[in-house]
Amino acid sequence: MSTVLVVDDEADIVELISMLLDDGQVSVLTAHDGLEALWIAREELPDLVLTDIMMPRMGGLELTSHLREDPETRDTVVLLMSAARHVDVGASGAQALIRKPFDIGDLVETVYRHLGSAA
Repeated sequence: MSTVLVVDDEADIVELISMLLDDGQVSVLTAHDGLEALWIAREELPDLVLTDIMMPRMGGLELTSHLREDPETRDTVVLLMSAARHVDVGASGAQALIRKPFDIGDLVETVYRHLGSAA
């Protein structure tokens, strides 16, 4: 079973994505900011982190940087979510950007595609 860590400061978004992904094939962990997510990622070592960019305490770009610096989490797949139009995904260390507002089908397909490459 794959593990996905969903990170967003909007509780409704976290709940929606969790419900979409929790299908018996994926175990879903949640966090509401990058600092909490970093702690969970280091403890649980998820296969994929799906994170918003703009959050309090620590945003998704900083979270990605910390994950890349840690030998235990450096190979974790990171997908960013953002409504921002100008995000340099390549420089961030993430594998992809999902634009908000997102299409539910596209989001689920993108997560599963990247989980397949993480296996």
